[in-house]
Parts: sequence; C-alpha cells; structure tokens
Amino acid sequence: MRYVACVMAGLLVLLGASPALGKGRHDPPERVLIIVLDQFRPDYVDEFDMRNVRKLMRDGASFRNAYLGHMASETVITHNVITSGQLPKDMGWADEAFRDSDDVLGEGADSMWISGSLTRDDFNDLIADKGYAKLGDYLKAAHPGTKFIAAGQKDYAVHTSNGPTGDISVTFSGRNFDCDGDGANNWRGPTGFNVPAYLSAPSCGRYYVDSSSSVTYGTGTTSPAWMYPLDGNRFAVGFDPAHQGGDVWVTDAGMAMMEREPWSGMLLTLGSIDKASHMWGGITDDGFYPPGSEEEQAHLRFNAKVADEQVGRLMRRLRDLGQLDETLVVLTTDHGGQPSRRFHGVDEANRGNNNWYYGTTENGTFLAPSPSLAPLIATGNVRFSYQDSAVRTWLTDTSTAAKREAARVMATLPDVIASYQLDGRRYRLERANLGRMSLREGVYWALRGQEIVDTMAAPYAADVVGLLKDDTSYGVAGDHGGAQRPVQEIPIVFAGADVGSRDPSHALRSVDILPTILRELRVKPRPGLDGRAVELP
Repeated sequence: MRYVACVMAGLLVLLGASPALGKGRHDPPERVLIIVLDQFRPDYVDEFDMRNVRKLMRDGASFRNAYLGHMASETVITHNVITSGQLPKDMGWADEAFRDSDDVLGEGADSMWISGSLTRDDFNDLIADKGYAKLGDYLKAAHPGTKFIAAGQKDYAVHTSNGPTGDISVTFSGRNFDCDGDGANNWRGPTGFNVPAYLSAPSCGRYYVDSSSSVTYGTGTTSPAWMYPLDGNRFAVGFDPAHQGGDVWVTDAGMAMMEREPWSGMLLTLGSIDKASHMWGGITDDGFYPPGSEEEQAHLRFNAKVADEQVGRLMRRLRDLGQLDETLVVLTTDHGGQPSRRFHGVDEANRGNNNWYYGTTENGTFLAPSPSLAPLIATGNVRFSYQDSAVRTWLTDTSTAAKREAARVMATLPDVIASYQLDGRRYRLERANLGRMSLREGVYWALRGQEIVDTMAAPYAADVVGLLKDDTSYGVAGDHGGAQRPVQEIPIVFAGADVGSRDPSHALRSVDILPTILRELRVKPRPGLDGRAVELP
C-alpha cells in the first residue's frame, strides 16, 4: 500500500505540474473579486440548479479536478490560504486550535488557543510573525492608492482574509443594539476595521439585522440542527425587507463598497450554505419546504438558491459599473462538506462546540467530551482535542514515545482509518486500518492522505491525527476538517477580465489561487510561496 501511495503521489505531482496553457493576453486585470461560498460542493450546482454559478463556470475557466489540498479543511484556515498562497504549516496556525509555540500572542510559549475565537489583532500578529505577503499587499503595490476589502458574516473569515494590511473589513458585531425597542440588545450591526460610515450609519439602518438567539426558525428544538442552531438573521435572510441578513447582507455591503471605494481587491465570504449544511447534513438536506415559510429559510436548498442569486447580482453590478472587463473574478469555497451518517458526537441542543472541542485554552474551555473520545482521554495525556471529520489532538507529554502511544489509541476510536504522529515537518503514519476502508476510501487515502495531512505539520499543530471514513463526523450533522474526498473536492473558477471559457484538467488547489492571480496580474510573487501558478485560458 505504501508503494502504491508513493507511486500515485508522484504521478499526481507530475500531473499537477502540467505545462501551462499558452494564449495571447491583453492588459492585466485592474481588480480581483473573490467570492467564497462557504462549504460549497461542486455537485450543489446541479442538485440545487444554481444557474448563475453554472454560467460563471461555463463562461470562465472551471478546474474540474480542483481540490482543497490541505488540512485542516476549515474556514479559519482556508481564507488565509487563499489570500496568502501559504499552506497551514507555514501560516502561523493550522487548525481550529493551535499551540503558540513561539509565544507570538504573549501568554507564554506553547499556550493553547482556539483559532476561531482570536481577535483581528491576534491574527495580524501571527501573520506578521511569519512575514509573508497577502493578496492585498500585492494589489496595492501594483495599483497604488487602491484598497483591499473583505466582508462576510464570520469575523474570523474576514480577519484572516484581510490581515494585517487590508484596508476595510466588514463583519457582524455581537448583539449590541436594540433596534426594535424591545429593551434587549439582540441586533447585530456592521463592525470590523475602517467600516465605512455609509454602512454603519445611521444606527439601526439597513445593515443592522435582528439576531435574537430565540429566533431559530425551528432549528433550536429540532434534531440534528439544534446542535448548531440559527441565531436570528446572521445567516438567515429573514422576512424584514429593510433589514435582510445572511448572504444578502454580505452582497449588499460588497456592492455598496464597489460603487464608492477605489478598490483593487475584494473578498466576499457568504456563510449561509455552510450554516445549513452543518445543521442538516449538507447534500442529504435536499427536501422542498413551503415557499415563504420559516422552515424553508433554515434549509440548504433555499440557501443555495440565495447564494446563487448573489453571484448573479455581483456579476451584474460589475457589468453595470463598467468594471467587469477589468476584474478577475474567482469563485471557490473554503472546504467541501459531508453528511454525518456515522455520527460520534452527542445529539443534544447547543452541543456543537462541546462535540468539536475538548480541553482548556487561553480563550475558551470545553470539558464535556463525547463518550467516543473516552479511550484517548483515558491516556491522561490529552491537553486539547478538536474533532470534526478528523480527530486532531495536542498532548501534554510530546515525547516520541507518548505520541506513538496516543496515535495507537487514536487508531482504536470509532471509524478512524489511519492515525499519524507529528514528526517535525511531516506526519508519520502510525497505523492504517485497511479493513475499515471501502475501496473508494482506500484509493483516495492512498492518493491524497499523506499529502494532505503533511500540509499542517508544524510545531503549533496537533501531535496526533486520526483520519476518518467518509460520511463520518464527531462534530455536527454535516462537517468539514478532514481529508475525505467529499470534504476535499471543491470548485475553483476564474472568470471575468480576459479569461476564456475552458475546463482545465490541472489538479489545482486552494493554495494555488494566489499565485495564479498574480500571474494574471503580471505581478512577481515574493519568494516562499507554497502554491504554484497556472496560466488561464
């Protein structure tokens, strides 16, 4: 099996390094718009009849063999991979949690942190410590006086995309406003960095939305959505036409800034497909619900339709502003997703974080683990663990012998197909449970498993890792994080500007997006990029 894996990995490298397609070029683009549809899978296009996305794929270069290409396959990782061209092992953090091995955040060497709860300044410090450039740096150098902008519902997606030198970051604050006069601060408003006054004022204007935690569209009391329910209109559009939330909110804010700002780069991250997929399981959530009902808004089909409409609106606005021909448009996602047909968490209300996290960090403590983790915790050596569609564990004793023992125990957990221990800049395979793998799973693991796990090998990453079978999670009903095919296969589309219509066969990864953008811009990358550029048709 190891021989097959090595041979196939070599073939993939050769295929991925296929000669770039030659073509004549006109002037390079003046702007780049990246649209990230969070937890978007290629098969959603046909399953949910996403006509605007389909048109973009047909009119541009849609890489049919694209894959994420890294772990951890999550929002807080990939938004920085896309805008930096760095793999997680070179970013400063590689997962939903990390060990601050170099004491960048000032709470002591090897202090533990939950990445999704970091502040903008924390992310900026981690990026600055590694010294790599971001997309905004390249764009503003090529077009002095312009701005790089990021907007989205999730603050950590926006902050990682835009730090540390981005010009405008727009996301949601906590529930700090009482816009309906009910005496409770349960509305969210635009926050971030350099938020334009035309978005933030007047207070309780268009960009303020009802985000009451009691407004769950039925997800707060219904399994399995109740593990990670809606909280008002942060991810739901809602029924108030003057205060629409969800992906409409992000798109409206983005288009307002397109019209008013001298932008050369913008990343808009639309998070509602991800929320619905986490709640209900993703591709299996394919039912029809009464139009205009609360139930409809909570499910994937509706949110896929809304996301598709926003892609169409953005393309039309670029065209109406006369910017489309000079704007390179990138459509992608931060990870795929899969249903948890094999579920090893606890299915209870608001259980999501306690399923995902176990341990104590500087910015969060979760000490109610799922019973499935009991053998690992019983070793007495678990400092922190994060588990979704893979299990990643940081140890107290990080000696080689302790890591080997933890990896052996990891291999006994439900549906673990392979366990690894951190060994410098790579992960060493400890055990492969071949009998637990289907043929399809075994082939994909042999082709991609080692490659993907190694992309997060760094001192701040997990000491032991367990890869899981397809359709398996320890977190919620639909999940991310691992190396399975459904989580790794993603769309990557380049359109607009002078991009021709073609379906390239290159095995493009998320880390290759930035170098490819720079090639289109005719901008020389700084040394040290992990990604590689391909020439677009």
